[in-house]
Amino acid sequence: MKKITLLFSFLLFLGLGISKAQYTILHNFNDTSGSLPLGDLTLSGNLLYGMVSIGGVNDSGCIFSIDTNGNGYADIYDFGGSHGANPLGSLTLSGTILYGVTEDGGANGDGCIFSFNTIGNVYTDLFDFNGANGDNPQVCTLVLSGTTLYGMTWQGGAGFGNIFSFNTSGNIYTDLFDFNGANGKYPYGSLLLSGTTLYGMTWGGGANNAGLLFSFNTIGNMYTDLHDFNIASGCSPEGSLILSGTTLYGMTENGGVNSAGCIFSFDTIGNLYTDIYDFNFTSGGGGSYGSFMLSGTTLYGMTENGGVNSDGVVFSFDTSGNTYTDLLNFDSANGKSPESSLIHSGSTLYGMTSEGGTKGIGVIFKFKDTAIHNTGVKSIHIASAQINVYPNPSNGIFNVVCHSEPSEVSLPIINVYNILGQQVLTETLRSTQGDNTVDLSYQPNGVYLYRVIATSGELIGEGKLIIQK
Repeated sequence: MKKITLLFSFLLFLGLGISKAQYTILHNFNDTSGSLPLGDLTLSGNLLYGMVSIGGVNDSGCIFSIDTNGNGYADIYDFGGSHGANPLGSLTLSGTILYGVTEDGGANGDGCIFSFNTIGNVYTDLFDFNGANGDNPQVCTLVLSGTTLYGMTWQGGAGFGNIFSFNTSGNIYTDLFDFNGANGKYPYGSLLLSGTTLYGMTWGGGANNAGLLFSFNTIGNMYTDLHDFNIASGCSPEGSLILSGTTLYGMTENGGVNSAGCIFSFDTIGNLYTDIYDFNFTSGGGGSYGSFMLSGTTLYGMTENGGVNSDGVVFSFDTSGNTYTDLLNFDSANGKSPESSLIHSGSTLYGMTSEGGTKGIGVIFKFKDTAIHNTGVKSIHIASAQINVYPNPSNGIFNVVCHSEPSEVSLPIINVYNILGQQVLTETLRSTQGDNTVDLSYQPNGVYLYRVIATSGELIGEGKLIIQK
């Protein structure tokens, strides 16, 4: 029976066009090395960093590293007790420093904000939550802008969680906004920063008590309820948002036509919400807890349930035609029930599952798909156009010089992506024959990819931007 099942799965792979892809398990979690990864991986060079919420020496979770080939897995820090315990989120890298939060532990048992220097493996408990200032941050990845971290807690504050900032230069914590139920409750996932505006979602609360999508302007601390979720068009989001141009994309865990959650878009210019795809648990996945990775016009994600084996799937969704493709069906042996998101390097996706594998408690995997190289942008260069960027490296302020005929280009758009493939800026250039200033000073140090695209869709120029502050 096992051979028949394996053969059936292989034929399904062929039927789904998986000949372009290769799936490899990099590590099977075990009781010693930790288990139950609920956050995402963080890539630095050829090393992947991540966290598990239980296991390790103190059975309170750990920080680990592993190279992209699956070698050298190391438990590099064990959580426990007064310095934080049970991390549920992801790590944020700035230089050699990783920042994160724990759900529990710390001085008050309500979780903490911490840093971890990969040079020397030095852990520091930076701030302890106490309930009144926030409590139990869930699957939260901190967002870094300059020296300021932004994040959310699941509870605490006025009672239903809050938005906070933490200045790493002076270790100054500020409770920026408290959720009260009517304006949302139980914020889940991470914030998305675009300019001075943070976007996020809550799992509950709002007009229909089904969660909401909000914006928060850090200039003036202005909060806006942008959309109230409902059962019919998707509800109870447990992931994060991604921005492409002026459009936000995300997923809900529940609701939609089949009560299996949905993929949605939200136009930030017109505040228009659209349920663009409904999961169905059978031919596709269902119940997503994660977020998207964007490559060109294609979104990549995972669902915890659904698919051929009801163990979740890896999928792609082409936003140019709203086309859903089931790329991989988890089957317990190769991992099961992912509750996190994908990251990528080149044409390789990396991720984790919370169950399955040899010990049944999760795996780290990579998944190669050559289609990721297809950016959705025409690779036809306009001969008379030339792009120069200076200074580069810079502190985040770049001058972009576009030399072209206005009739050929007509105010092109510049898109900038971080190393995870997430779009961090999109902006229309103000001049086709002169200097344009692009401000990325709110982004952390690192290497970014830019693309300048004509209104016709033609790729005018591309290259790397290096931020060194």
